[in-house]
Amino acid sequence: MFEKFTEKAVNVIVEAQNIAIYDHSDKVLAEHLLLALVKETKGFCAKIFKNYNITYERLAQEIYFSLNLEETDMTSSIPFSESFKRILTNALHLIEQSGNPTVHYEHLVLAAITDTESKLPQYLTNLGFDIEKSKPLIEKLVQRKVKKDFHPELDENKESEINL
Repeated sequence: MFEKFTEKAVNVIVEAQNIAIYDHSDKVLAEHLLLALVKETKGFCAKIFKNYNITYERLAQEIYFSLNLEETDMTSSIPFSESFKRILTNALHLIEQSGNPTVHYEHLVLAAITDTESKLPQYLTNLGFDIEKSKPLIEKLVQRKVKKDFHPELDENKESEINL
């Protein structure tokens, strides 16, 4: 499954696992993914989060205030929660829709902020994040990533023209 994820996207997933282990959680939750997305943010998404004053610390306070994590045995391998899996699946659906062959960090952000079955959008909204304004900006960024991933020399049509 993770072969379709860029290195940066995989790093975010690993960081979510690390946060879950640190929290003594028995599963990697969608909330851990959101925290990792904010913690590992760079580039344009970092500017969006910064514009709304969304920091790892503020988000952690908001999430931990509403979550009641029970302490469990710390292990290096804990399963993903259903909400975490759903967000990863939604990120895969986003690349299918956009024609992008790989899941970028921005796909994970889009999947997380638009996941109506979890509390993730609510956490961000509580901190003043405007999902409706930010979503189109991130979608445009994803479309630019599609263009960057396209390499004309690797295009099958271009290759057949050269062979002719």
